[in-house]
Amino acid sequence: MNAAFRRYWTARLVSYAGDQIARTALLVAVFDRYGGAAAGLLLLAATAPRLFGPALGALADRFDQRRLIVACDLTQAVLYTAIALLSPSLPVLLALVAAASVAATTFTPAGRSLLPELVGPERLGAANARLAVGVNIGFAAGPALGGVLLATAGLTPTLLADVASFLVSAVLVAGLRPPARRGAATAEPLRQVLRDGLGVVRTNLVVRAVACGFLMLVTFAALDNVALVPLVRDGLGAGPVAVGLLTSAYGIGMVAGPLLVARRADRLRLDLVLYASVLVIGAGTLLTGVSYAVVVAVAGQALAGAGCGWHNVAADTLVQRHVPANRLGTVFGTIYLFPYAAETVAYLTGAALLGAVGGRALFVIAGLGALATLALIVPLLSRALPTGRADPAPNAAPAVP
Repeated sequence: MNAAFRRYWTARLVSYAGDQIARTALLVAVFDRYGGAAAGLLLLAATAPRLFGPALGALADRFDQRRLIVACDLTQAVLYTAIALLSPSLPVLLALVAAASVAATTFTPAGRSLLPELVGPERLGAANARLAVGVNIGFAAGPALGGVLLATAGLTPTLLADVASFLVSAVLVAGLRPPARRGAATAEPLRQVLRDGLGVVRTNLVVRAVACGFLMLVTFAALDNVALVPLVRDGLGAGPVAVGLLTSAYGIGMVAGPLLVARRADRLRLDLVLYASVLVIGAGTLLTGVSYAVVVAVAGQALAGAGCGWHNVAADTLVQRHVPANRLGTVFGTIYLFPYAAETVAYLTGAALLGAVGGRALFVIAGLGALATLALIVPLLSRALPTGRADPAPNAAPAVP
C-alpha cells in the first residue's frame, strides 16, 4: 500500500483506539458517580446522532473529505478537552458527548468515501481488509487501555489521552494530498446531494442487498450480547474470567479474519466472501450456543468474530465499487443506520427472549437467524451481479431494478 494509505490507516487506528479509551472511562466514571440510569443515558447520547447518518454522510459528498475528517477530529478534541478539564454536570456532559458523536458520525462516511481516492479501485479489497485490522485492534485494545488508564491515572488524564489521539489523527490526515475527484458535486446544494444519494440507496441493488443484510444479520447476531453472561454462568458454569475470554476471542477473530484475506482480497469474488462471512458468523454463534466447554465456546466466538471482520470488508468494498464516487458519503451514512437500528431491536427483544428461553437457546436462535440471512442476500446480490462479477468498473452507475 502507498504512503497515503499508511498515514490514513495509522490515523484510523489511533483515533478509534482513543474513542474506545474515552468511551470506557466515561462509562465507568458516570456509572460510579450517577448510577446505572445515567450510564444508559450516556450510551444513548453517544448513539442517537447515528440516526442522522444520511444527512451527515451527505457532507462527505458535498465538501472536501480530507478537510471534513480533520474538522471532525479537531471538534472532538475540543469537546473532550472541555469534558476533561471542566468536569461538567451530567446534562452538560451528555450534550458534549452527543456533539462529539455527531462529529464521529460525520467522520465515518467521509473516511470510507476517501479510501478509493487513496488506493485506487484495484486495491480496495486489500485496503479495506487492512483498515479493518487496524480498526478492530483499536476496538479490542481500547477498552482495556481505558480501564487501565482510569484505574492508574484518573479520568482527566485518560480523556486527555483521547484528545491526543484526535490531534495525531488530524495531523496525519491533514498531510494527505487533496482529493483529485472534486467535480460538480461540490457546487450542488446539500439538499440535492442528500436527495440524490438517497435515490442511490433506493435503486442500487448492491446497496439494497448490503443494507438489508446488515439489518437482518445484526438483529440476530446482536442477541449474543444479551445471552453471553447467562450462557457462561448458567450453561457453562463459569465466571467473569470466561466472559472476558469469550469477549476477547471475538475481538481477536475480528482482527485475524481480515488479516487472513488482506493479501488476496482483490482476487476474491466479494459476493462469495460476503456469503461465507454470514455462514461463518452463524456457525460460530451456533457453536458457542451448543458448547458445554469454555474452550469450545471460545473457538465459536473467535469464528464468529472472523466472520464479522470478513463481512465488513466485503460489504464496504462492494459498495465502494458499485456506487458513484460522489454519492458514497450519503450511501455509507445511510447503510450504517441499519446495524444501529438492528442492535436496538435485538436488545429490546433479546431481554424478553432471554427470560423465556435462557442464554443457550438464545445463542442458538441468534446463530440460526444469522444463517437465514443468506436466504435474503443471495437473491438480492444475484440480481445485482447477474454475471457473478463483484468487481465491475469502479463507481459505475447504480444498478436499478
